[in-house]
Amino acid sequence: MCTHLGCTPNWLAAENKFKCPCHGSGYDMKGVNFEGPTPRPLERFALSVNPADGMLWVDKTRKCQVELGQCDDPAFYLNA
Repeated sequence: MCTHLGCTPNWLAAENKFKCPCHGSGYDMKGVNFEGPTPRPLERFALSVNPADGMLWVDKTRKCQVELGQCDDPAFYLNA
């Protein structure tokens, strides 16, 4: 969610960025803000893949903030 007002940014592949449709905040691929009124980078949530069905799980109870150096835990990344 955008850290300005909580809108959901869209990935714009042609521009290689996330763009908030509400007020124009822009984020790079890592979620770092670089344009618009947003006050800070996007938050990250813990991720996992269910081995039984391959479904992606997003745990919104576990979040980290890039600017605070909290996102080193492997739970906040997926191997591609």
